[in-house]
Amino acid sequence: MKTVWISGASTGIGFATAKKFLDNKWKVIISSSNYEKLILAKKELLKSENKELYSYKCDISDRNQVTKTVNQITKEIGNINLAILNAAAYTPNKEQVFSIQNFEKLIDVNLKGTLFCIESLINNMKNNQNHIAIMASPVGYRGLPTGAAYGLTKAGLINLAESLFFDLKKKKIKISLINPGFIESELTKLNSFPMPFLKSADYAAEKIYIGLTGKYKFEIFFPWFFIIILKLFRILPYKLYFFLISKFTKL
Repeated sequence: MKTVWISGASTGIGFATAKKFLDNKWKVIISSSNYEKLILAKKELLKSENKELYSYKCDISDRNQVTKTVNQITKEIGNINLAILNAAAYTPNKEQVFSIQNFEKLIDVNLKGTLFCIESLINNMKNNQNHIAIMASPVGYRGLPTGAAYGLTKAGLINLAESLFFDLKKKKIKISLINPGFIESELTKLNSFPMPFLKSADYAAEKIYIGLTGKYKFEIFFPWFFIIILKLFRILPYKLYFFLISKFTKL
């Protein structure tokens, strides 16, 4: 039985993905910085037929906590075959105010927290069947209004994953990048703008499971049509890109 660790798994995509892996007979480890939500998530997930479920409280922005958690998992449960680094912070900047505190918070969790996880995983992954999946966002493809802090961190994660694809080959660790569109969650509820092609967390979990357990692919993205549009925006010259985004967002 293979083992998957999913960070930020108490709600949203993380929770739905944990359930999907449980239903497919994986040994599942969930973690979250919110202990109360973690306990509720574990209670709900234990309704699954497969009871190979473990939980750890872990704030990924704390390097010591991450190291301790990954070491504990390895010692108490065994090798982590697949890690889905899903935990993230998000605070929409609706007033377009430049706040260094907001940047620091998102950098601490989304960027540094992911790096702390990768560091500990690399130090503990001992066999040739290891896989790390980084949850980014198409928001990181190009700059968007009100998304400077969040977009900066997700763009960083995309670049990080691309670089690690080459660097971790030597250690026989596969890297995947997950770029979901708008998915129903506590985070997207904070948005005040219309979200095109909004999908459920269960939809995302299905796509993630298929993408990570089938034939290896570097980038997993969905819904297909929406993300392809955003990918095309990446190659537009700035003048046209700024014009179109300003027109679409009316900002």
